[in-house]
Amino acid sequence: MENISEKVIGILKDNIEELEGINVQKDTALITSGYVDSFDIINVISVLEEAFGINISLDDVDLEQFNTVESICSLIEKSV
Repeated sequence: MENISEKVIGILKDNIEELEGINVQKDTALITSGYVDSFDIINVISVLEEAFGINISLDDVDLEQFNTVESICSLIEKSV
């Protein structure tokens, strides 16, 4: 899971301006800390889908799944 989490952190930092200068860890609260909002998630989903060769249905997305890198990694692993 380490490679996945490093890749997810890179994707988040490359695509979400609010994370610039933030030391994002696997357990950093992204949504509840206000770093990430629903618009950011929608944008990042397509990047994650392409990077990991998965399909994430917006109908099945729960914002809580995007609150930490760990929870995003779990979602990716379930989608592979």
